Amino acid sequence: MDTAKIKGYVSAVILITALTSSMLFFFNEGITSIKGIIDHAEYIYFDPKLICLFIALPSMLYLDLFFLCLILPFRKSTIKFMQKLMIPVTVYGVIAFAVGTIISIIISFSPLGTDYVKCHSTSIVSSGSSYAKSKEICIQKGSYGD
Repeated sequence: MDTAKIKGYVSAVILITALTSSMLFFFNEGITSIKGIIDHAEYIYFDPKLICLFIALPSMLYLDLFFLCLILPFRKSTIKFMQKLMIPVTVYGVIAFAVGTIISIIISFSPLGTDYVKCHSTSIVSSGSSYAKSKEICIQKGSYGD
């Protein structure tokens, strides 16, 4: 086995591991945010990017399967099939991004803007915000209301 094949296999395994773990993270965080909004939880952490990524999970799953096909022994027949699906999956990903952006804007204004108080966040890393039913809950959680 030559070094190019070994590098290809190692790269595919790294891509599969990274994409699978990110999909699990986006699924878990997206479900937590959506469930908190639907259940009218007392304290919610909401990041608008998570909605877009949550809706785009099927296209991420396709890419994960595509990378998996790169390391399988019967990859020549499966890659041709996967390439035929690349355009519909790409179109779905773009539509999911657009729809997710619109849904995020609607969520930010409708339930979060009217039913919740935005808690102060000092995080530079995250673009998400914490919301609570009252300023007292923000104070209990350690972040004061704006």
